Amino acid sequence: MPLSNKLKKIARNILALNLNVKEKESVMISAGPNSLDFAEELAFVASEMGAHPTIIYGSDKLALRTYKKIKIKYLKHFSELSEIITKKVNVDIHLDDSDPFLERQIPQSKIEIRRKAVKPLRELSDRRIVKKDIKSALLGFPTKELARSMGIPFNKLNRIYWDTMDVNYSNLHERNKLYARSLFGKDNVRIIGKETNLEFSIKNRKPNLDSGLWTKSEGGYLNLPAGEVFLAPVETSVNGEIYFDLPNSHYGMQIKGVWFKFKDGKLIDYSVDKGLDAFENVYKHASGDKDRIGELGIGTNPKAKLTGGMIIVDEKVLGTIHMAIGHNKHFGGTNDCTIHWDFFKDMKENSIIEVDGKEFMKNGKLTNF
Repeated sequence: MPLSNKLKKIARNILALNLNVKEKESVMISAGPNSLDFAEELAFVASEMGAHPTIIYGSDKLALRTYKKIKIKYLKHFSELSEIITKKVNVDIHLDDSDPFLERQIPQSKIEIRRKAVKPLRELSDRRIVKKDIKSALLGFPTKELARSMGIPFNKLNRIYWDTMDVNYSNLHERNKLYARSLFGKDNVRIIGKETNLEFSIKNRKPNLDSGLWTKSEGGYLNLPAGEVFLAPVETSVNGEIYFDLPNSHYGMQIKGVWFKFKDGKLIDYSVDKGLDAFENVYKHASGDKDRIGELGIGTNPKAKLTGGMIIVDEKVLGTIHMAIGHNKHFGGTNDCTIHWDFFKDMKENSIIEVDGKEFMKNGKLTNF
């Protein structure tokens, strides 16, 4: 199906504006069956710019077959070519073309084996990202299967996603600077709301601005759609409870109404209103610092709207926050884990965030400047 002019414009912006691709740079684009046309547009534009694109194809159908049928000893391998690509590629674009109905069938025990096997490659990539030695971008991609799994019309999901991508990035960056300025150099954060009274330190943890512009990013990683300010809380400082009322989707499984209780940085209790088995299927198979907070994020994209589970969009919505458990070394934390899992909270009603004892956000709006 031919791409619309809007999507062609967004593809060009991703390469020229978001990632600032240069002549002779090698551009790797990972795509699936739904995103292949968009990947081809990215490749064509990259070639027009004098860069050297390569498309790598994969699918959840192939992944499911692989994880179910291939011997475990082979899942523990990774190829020399993968290592060379990780070391040498200049631009890495991954289109998250997912089919939740297939993803949820993949055995988490096998996925964890694979996550451990490729950990050296992830660590190598993280180091390059921190040094800004690579331009790396993860893009969501709306699919009919994803929309059906979340119970919303595909046309609605498709519109929300591409509208969120088509944002004024300069204005977004200025908004992010305002948020970050109120967090920079601070210590204590307290979040108050429904079933929520959580406190932790952000001392010496620098806010990261996800403004969708590699030239203004602290590291070499972009998450598109853009639009959040995020940081790694001091992992051992977290105490109290928090209730995440908004749904999310992880490995194709829907989860909603997650309550966490922390003591001295450790997750000591939890409950899940919907999808407990799905939550535990991922959580219990993960390894490393899965029981520690990895991120506090605040949505800043004025065009983003809640989808009901598409994480890469929902975490950007104004008036929401998200917190993650697990890995955070790639943006200033100390957690080493095979997962990084976001959970979402709507802050628009009866919610407050205090920073060093002063009101920072009330009912989803900043109040401290």
